[in-house]
Amino acid sequence: RRAAMISSRKAMAVSEENAEGLYEPTADEMARMKRVMLMMYRDVARVCRENGLTLMLGGGSALGTVRHGGYIPWDDDIDLMMPRADYEAFKRVFPQALGEKYVLQAPNTPGCEISNTFMKIILRGTERLELQKLNAPGAHGLWLDVFPIDNAPASAAARAVRGFFIDALNYLAVSNYLRTFDSAALREYVSAAPAAKRNYRLRMALGALTAFLPYRTLYNLFDRAAQMKKNTGWITVPTGIRHYAGEAHRASAYFPPSEWKFEGEMVLLPGDAHEYLSQLYGPDYMTPPPEGRRERHYYVALDLGAYGNEADDEKR
Repeated sequence: RRAAMISSRKAMAVSEENAEGLYEPTADEMARMKRVMLMMYRDVARVCRENGLTLMLGGGSALGTVRHGGYIPWDDDIDLMMPRADYEAFKRVFPQALGEKYVLQAPNTPGCEISNTFMKIILRGTERLELQKLNAPGAHGLWLDVFPIDNAPASAAARAVRGFFIDALNYLAVSNYLRTFDSAALREYVSAAPAAKRNYRLRMALGALTAFLPYRTLYNLFDRAAQMKKNTGWITVPTGIRHYAGEAHRASAYFPPSEWKFEGEMVLLPGDAHEYLSQLYGPDYMTPPPEGRRERHYYVALDLGAYGNEADDEKR
């Protein structure tokens, strides 16, 4: 099947008008994907428990947990967060614990392909290909996103300054990546929406300016720059949807985490889930958006392999 998913995190919005010819999963396929990703979450959570690592749901997954008791009905991914020390420790235990079943992609990780400025855990034997990665190397299967939680300056002014440079480096790194693996299909796709076309042109220009550096170098540089050793009592998720300053919280808003149920599974969320979600989505986060404003996902390729044939993926 030929189709595409453009994530809002990449600032390329999808609408019915410019999605013509792309493939949108059916309700049954969405349900199957959700079952498989829940299986993937269980695997990752088990390894984290066995190694004393903190794993929390974040972003839309945290919102879905509080508002819907699980997935947001029209969403089809799981967003995870880990404190930086645990995030790095997980990368070390991954090969032996999960390497046979999954592929790890993360910056500053020997032997790993890099596809984002954060970690992705990809299920072998599946395919879910994004249009902006049509020509990119590495695995393109069903994934879990894992975002590191980093220390941040206690001063709001310092967070703003640091955040400006961190966000700019992120934008440059991703622009370099997109230019490196540009495709005619992507150019045609973004041309249908003026805002997406302007963003694409800016990214291509910045990608050209940084073309003397490999995208891997920029991704690794961003990941190192986002880290901060000093514990100030403030934290942030530099790769989050609200960017560096917009994701900053008092550490006490996250830790200790709180327990919730996600699709019947006990999961961890930031301790003050209300503060966390209010900052990300506004004070009315419990009110779902109108149907016309709900994010829709489109794919270049979608194949769940043997996992898509399972009526109940708990067996795996």
